[in-house]
Amino acid sequence: MQNPWLITDQFQLLQTVERIKPPASYLVDTWFPNQITSTLTNGYMAVEYRKEGRLLAPFVSKGGRGVNVNRGSSRIRLYKAPMVGPRRVIGLGDIELRQFGEQPVFSNVTPEQRAAKMQAEDMMDLLRMVQNSKSKMAADIIQTGKTIIRGLADDGVTEEVDEITFDWNSKVNASTDWANSTADIYGDIKAVSERIQEDSGFIPTLMLCGKNVEKKLLNNSAIYKWLQIPNRENLAMASFSPHYTSPQARFIGYLSALNIEIISYAETYTDTDGKVKPFLDPDVAIIGVPGVGRQLYGSVTCMNQAGDWQTFVANNVPVYHADYLAQQSSLTIFSRFLLVPETMADWAVINTGASSTSGDASDGDPLTNDDVDNIFKP
Repeated sequence: MQNPWLITDQFQLLQTVERIKPPASYLVDTWFPNQITSTLTNGYMAVEYRKEGRLLAPFVSKGGRGVNVNRGSSRIRLYKAPMVGPRRVIGLGDIELRQFGEQPVFSNVTPEQRAAKMQAEDMMDLLRMVQNSKSKMAADIIQTGKTIIRGLADDGVTEEVDEITFDWNSKVNASTDWANSTADIYGDIKAVSERIQEDSGFIPTLMLCGKNVEKKLLNNSAIYKWLQIPNRENLAMASFSPHYTSPQARFIGYLSALNIEIISYAETYTDTDGKVKPFLDPDVAIIGVPGVGRQLYGSVTCMNQAGDWQTFVANNVPVYHADYLAQQSSLTIFSRFLLVPETMADWAVINTGASSTSGDASDGDPLTNDDVDNIFKP
């Protein structure tokens, strides 16, 4: 009798995946929360983004006609959304032996039941892998304005590298290394925040930091003074109460004078080379307007068990395949996604120290008013 929990039908698998709540991802959910699924079957999607300014309305004389004003320019580029496809294989050797959590020595679990349980666990693991890839793309875009796609060719060995780049260059060095207790941390944050307000028309409300930045903030003499002298003026400037809000994010404090919440993010991932790496550079501070980015999804075309080609418009497309000669089955999760910022002036990155590894500032010099003006110039 066929195991009712081992799903092999393509549409049943798709419905199951759609009902599963995807794993949480702080980076994706914070910066790119809006999901848009494309119905284009060729996998390409048109991406439009812009730099917004704040123009004044021209005055006209009494009885005069209106004055034509230029629309804000935007860029439209055609991207082929990259596709990920992690796969897990179940063979006869995987289901004949006792699995993790079963009774030792003697077990009443049948191989069919093990196969069904393994498929369910594999599905969740593969979905987590896809979500991790989205988080990596989000981290790359908000730190560098681009994302590098490293994929494998059909032979499974040859690496193909592609780069998706947006017109973003809002990255500067701190005026003084924030590890220096006398550094003007508040001044650096204020300068970048004000420029974002001027160019985007929005007040940045979030500063997302690498894991080393918290220590620099709390060791800063000016901030330490605010915390040591609890008068009305200091309390109006900032408040700090570090605590974990989730395994991924740690609340540091709130700069009430700038309306900025400070979050430390120290989540890591395992790269294809097997090394554990942080999503965010430990020494960067990202200041911006969260929640304005988009997740674009392209359609996925694959062959079903009957040998027919089918195109699915979904965020995640599971594909089940059984090889009767090899006596093994496989489950693959395909997803074609691209994360896109709405405007290029919504965020900026401050390199807080010389140990930063995510790249240099636009000119490699300390932050000055001229630097801030230049990097945000439309």
